[in-house]
Amino acid sequence: MNTTQDAQQDALSAAQNSDYFGANELYARRIESLDTYREIRRAIEPEIKGATRLLDVGNGGVFGYDTSLAEQIVGIDICLSDAQSPPAENVTLREGTALALDEPDGSCDCVLEVSLFHHLIGSDVASTFSNISLAVEEAYRVLKPGGRFVVMESCVSERTFAIERRLFGVLRQIARTPLMRHPATIQFTRTTVAQIIDNTFDNVSSEPIPMGRWVLQFGRLWPTALTPARCYLFTATRL
Repeated sequence: MNTTQDAQQDALSAAQNSDYFGANELYARRIESLDTYREIRRAIEPEIKGATRLLDVGNGGVFGYDTSLAEQIVGIDICLSDAQSPPAENVTLREGTALALDEPDGSCDCVLEVSLFHHLIGSDVASTFSNISLAVEEAYRVLKPGGRFVVMESCVSERTFAIERRLFGVLRQIARTPLMRHPATIQFTRTTVAQIIDNTFDNVSSEPIPMGRWVLQFGRLWPTALTPARCYLFTATRL
């Protein structure tokens, strides 16, 4: 795999992510209502409870958790802007990228990244891996010593990843046509995601999140039984 010096999000992918998630009210409503995302909420909330300053990276303007659990929340995404109305008084929304956070070193005590990694698409699988690594390094940089890194990511088996890897170039080409509105994505294995985090952080752990009957796949409602993806909660600490 490439190192983080090769990290750069594909420009078209970034634009498609911004367009798709920036004004998708249906997506936001489904995140609030679907059973799988209620399970994700139950997994996340104990990890962010009591945070003084929570940085929610790749937020998309969707808060799938109780915003009163943290004293201050900053939601960051390429599709957000300072002009948008936040959902609560303790929330600020700001445009930004996970690959170069506009935050001072050690400025927050919790960083949350939900369903972000598989959207950090590069020109190929290796550069996508590098993008994820850089996002993890940026999270580490802005955390205070003792700060918590909380990640929810959908992962696939080694066999499924091998298939996705072979088809990734084709998927990127289809995403450039009117046939596919949702941006291209690629999901890594649980082991790979844990290793990327472990390369930077300490005390890394991962746990499966119970899946409900329904999940969103490429933005569409999909029976969980028919998708190879499973949700995991990863946590780590900056010592």
